Amino acid sequence: MKIVTVIPLTKGIFKEDLTYFTAKPVPDGSVVSIPVRNKTILGIAVSSEDVSHTKSDIKNMSFNIRKITEVKEHSIFSNEFLFTGIEISKYFGSQKGRTLTSLLPASFRENYDEIVKYKKEPHSDPLLIKEREKKLKPEKLLFQSPLEDRMIFYKTLIRGSFAEKKSVFIVLPTESDIDDFKTTLGHGIENFTFSIHGGMTAKRQVDQFKKITTTDHPILIFSTTQFLSIPRNDIGTIVIEHESSNSYKMFNRPFLDLRVFVELFAEKIGAKLILADILLRFETINRKEKLAEVRPLSFRFNFEGNIEIKNPNPTPSPDKHSPLAGGEKSGFKLFSKENLEEIRKTIENKKNVFVFSLRKGLATMTVCRDCTTTIMCDECSSPVVLYLSADGKKRMFVCNRCGIQKDPLMKCPHCDSWNLTPLGIGTDTVEEELKKQLPKVKIFKLDKESAKTEKGAEKIITDFENEKGAILIGTEMAFFYIKEKVDLSIVASFDSLWSIPNFKMSEKIIHIIFSLISITKNTILIQTKNEKDSALTAIKNDNLLNFVREELQDRKNLEYPPFKRFIKITHLGNKEDTIVTKKYLAELFADYDVKIFSAFVSKVKGQYVTNALLKLDLQKWSLPQINSNSQIDEHLHKKLSSLPPDFSINVDPEDLL
Repeated sequence: MKIVTVIPLTKGIFKEDLTYFTAKPVPDGSVVSIPVRNKTILGIAVSSEDVSHTKSDIKNMSFNIRKITEVKEHSIFSNEFLFTGIEISKYFGSQKGRTLTSLLPASFRENYDEIVKYKKEPHSDPLLIKEREKKLKPEKLLFQSPLEDRMIFYKTLIRGSFAEKKSVFIVLPTESDIDDFKTTLGHGIENFTFSIHGGMTAKRQVDQFKKITTTDHPILIFSTTQFLSIPRNDIGTIVIEHESSNSYKMFNRPFLDLRVFVELFAEKIGAKLILADILLRFETINRKEKLAEVRPLSFRFNFEGNIEIKNPNPTPSPDKHSPLAGGEKSGFKLFSKENLEEIRKTIENKKNVFVFSLRKGLATMTVCRDCTTTIMCDECSSPVVLYLSADGKKRMFVCNRCGIQKDPLMKCPHCDSWNLTPLGIGTDTVEEELKKQLPKVKIFKLDKESAKTEKGAEKIITDFENEKGAILIGTEMAFFYIKEKVDLSIVASFDSLWSIPNFKMSEKIIHIIFSLISITKNTILIQTKNEKDSALTAIKNDNLLNFVREELQDRKNLEYPPFKRFIKITHLGNKEDTIVTKKYLAELFADYDVKIFSAFVSKVKGQYVTNALLKLDLQKWSLPQINSNSQIDEHLHKKLSSLPPDFSINVDPEDLL
């Protein structure tokens, strides 16, 4: 009889491991069916011990041990994949079961008995994995270059890999990216090129699994991170494309950064790793002294068009002959005369225009002019956003966080004044202004409000691109769907980007401009009051090297990532809970100089949000495969593991809000 420790593959259990018994031998890494409450689920066996060695422990247990329902004959998941998931769960302060469940596609877990028959080889021996780690030091390469150059390199890489009988796995952040890369790189090798992602039906995913695992020839795979779980023992190169994309960071528990998983997994299987983008994350660039480069990092984007930076509301000249000195009504203008004229000319030439806006809605916040109070949602205390209804006839205040709607004729809750003023520029504001200025032009809008699904977004883009002489207004969401380059792009309000309290905002701004460059043929117009902004100056001069160096130096001086490790702990509760929570966190992490503060949005659905921030030396909380001479602080790990389920842990958070 065996006593087996099992990691349950489910997100709903807040225990690291569960204990079962069975008469069958259970090798480490085996997939088993286990009873949990009133259900039978899959689990991963991580250790097994003969019952004769644990009799005294069994007698002292306060619960009855249940029997494993079934030990699967084979495991489709390699031990390299499973052990990498277990390893990063510790780094991200997450339960092992929750981490593995997040990394394994639901279709594989739910159709396990169907797909297991397609795997031809047994999973790897754990001893072999350790030997690989000792002997092999696979290459890690940085590749920062324009997309066209990267595509040329990949074609050569794929041919060379196939000649060496090695497969290539290109990891991409979104389904749209997968389709684009497959179209470009799969030409001529269609029989050996496969794509798989979460947008496919479960049946389609299972079908692709079968083809990928049964094709004897080396193959090229385009996929999201989770499908690295597909067992191919011939993967020689893994590429993380669009490495800077925020889509690699999970926005919900367990808050994994999937780039970390891919890097560790590549090392375990002895595969070459390439981190690639037109501009890598600044923390990745900071590692360039320790990593090799495909070629020297390029900090130029080689845009053949023009980038113009203009203030749409310049200070009026004192010159009496100036057209701004008199005769023209002063006041805020969303678009300058020159930029409106540029839009008109582009439309008249049957060319298309893209207008970028950071936020959806008419206005991103509303304030009372009498007492300066910001109007917040009653439920979650987020700033309410002014929207225009779909038919364009009604205005309404909506909370983006919880969806609550408010009467547009409401009064200030603080001073009871009607004198409310909407501030900020959203997609609806831009749409209203352009319809007023260009009433005959066909205008499309793409944000999360206008396109609830991927198909809806694709239809908007298709209709826009088929319409010659049209305007598309969009948020960052639009960058994922635009296929054909537009003639003219405009940033409606660059200054609104700086209104977001995020220590990575300057980096985010650069990436937004790069995204605009990638979809624009001729001209990019950036409207801003601060024409000497350092990020814009770097873009204008077509050389970002000094800007990146200065930004990294600023982060070092401020002790921000990548020079420190941030761990954010968040708790939601009522007012009384919050008082107790702050005291509890201060005592628990007293040895770590913890900073405790209320979140930027202080309430969510009636509950107060409390954050605690730990700022650690990298040597105290890093994976040694990524940062040498580093480790996980075991004392801190025990404290984080002791937190109740109503606390969430976010390692390497994108912001501190």
